[in-house]
Amino acid sequence: MTYAEQIADYIAGLKIENIPETTRHKASLCLMDYLAAAWNAQGHPLAEKYLGLARYLAGHEGGGVSVIGSSLNLPAPWAVFANAAKGHVTEVDDGHRTSIMHIGTVVIPVVLALAEQRKLSGAQILEAIVCGYDVAIRSGECFGPEHYGIFHTTATAGTFGAAAAAAKALGLEPKAIAWALGHAGTQAAGLWQFLNENAVQAKPFHPAKAALNGMLAAALAESGIEGAVEIYEGKKGFCAIAAKNPQYHALVSNLGSNFKIDEVNFKGYPTCGQTHSMLDAMAAILSREQFSATDVAEVEARVYQRAVDIAGIPEPTTLEEAKFSNQCCLAFMIAKGSLSFLNFTEEAVRDNDIRALMRKIHLVVDPEMDAGFPAARPCRIIVRLKDGRTFSQDNKYRKGDPENPMDAMAMQEKFAQLSSESLTPQQRSRIADWCLGLESVSGAQPWIFEPDKA
Repeated sequence: MTYAEQIADYIAGLKIENIPETTRHKASLCLMDYLAAAWNAQGHPLAEKYLGLARYLAGHEGGGVSVIGSSLNLPAPWAVFANAAKGHVTEVDDGHRTSIMHIGTVVIPVVLALAEQRKLSGAQILEAIVCGYDVAIRSGECFGPEHYGIFHTTATAGTFGAAAAAAKALGLEPKAIAWALGHAGTQAAGLWQFLNENAVQAKPFHPAKAALNGMLAAALAESGIEGAVEIYEGKKGFCAIAAKNPQYHALVSNLGSNFKIDEVNFKGYPTCGQTHSMLDAMAAILSREQFSATDVAEVEARVYQRAVDIAGIPEPTTLEEAKFSNQCCLAFMIAKGSLSFLNFTEEAVRDNDIRALMRKIHLVVDPEMDAGFPAARPCRIIVRLKDGRTFSQDNKYRKGDPENPMDAMAMQEKFAQLSSESLTPQQRSRIADWCLGLESVSGAQPWIFEPDKA
């Protein structure tokens, strides 16, 4: 059997009773995290651009499914496009270390759209989410860190995950699921060049298109259109052109017993995940030492290469760019004492004192740290003060990593912060309760998307 066929058998056979309770709970937290991210983007100018694009591409409104935070109904593929972009606009969505990708913003919009369209139960929603995360993450691990050096894995592996979630939600047979994965692979794309040019507004396009493409892949298969089933390992398959050293075993190792969603990490900060370990280390220093921003002579951040490549913008000019600047994030935390979902605003790039402090922060690629990536996010922060004092802190795992997890209470607090301007406490509580009790509910409800309908 091909790898796609083995994965297809797993997807077709997975039932809610096969999924451990802890994994079901993690899936509920992932759902809450995605909705928190989407509601955090409510009213954001970039989110509005993507919504306007979805409306234009759809050609008409009505007769479709819901767009989060809007009274609009759009044809399902374009609602998925808008919802996936919205989940990634503010850079607060979940991730996975070794696959180096975001998953929820690609998988969950597809599942919610099909849940609304096909009247899926809560249990069916959970099954589709678990399948989507599994295939996305396993695909990313197969493609490897070399792939991530050029390709945005959220876009590429995410397309496979979105297709898997859609195939499960549609109840496809194994043969059709394998076709859907083939259709996903031929569409999977997404390059990092935009980041080299600081064109960061293009980043949400990647999960938006991956989610749409994954849904289209499953729709093609449901229509009986055959797809390539050697899409991973074939001579002209995806790995042949996009994976320098493919780890095919990652696709099927312990498939059905090791659920990859259990390894997902949640963001503790509203910035690129390649800043978080450094922020955790700086927070530890600030918690035990007394000094101000004006006392700092120099900060040396000893990091892994990708922390520089992805989040090393030295002079950000917008908040979006600031989220990809370790220098700016660390300077902000020192100056303000913390960096949270509520306080990291445009002030991060407008404040002259923060900009001056940024220039004292130097990123240094350390071979020891580089060797620990992507299994961890190792770093060492060294703060040198003008009076000669020096403080140092190593960090390996980020707040929100499985080794340092955020529980349901912490996730609800994150949801509260992210949706403080878009939802009332009552609306937020109702959505959180729906997520945590999903297994026993009847399925998607209109107030998930537009709480005023409640």
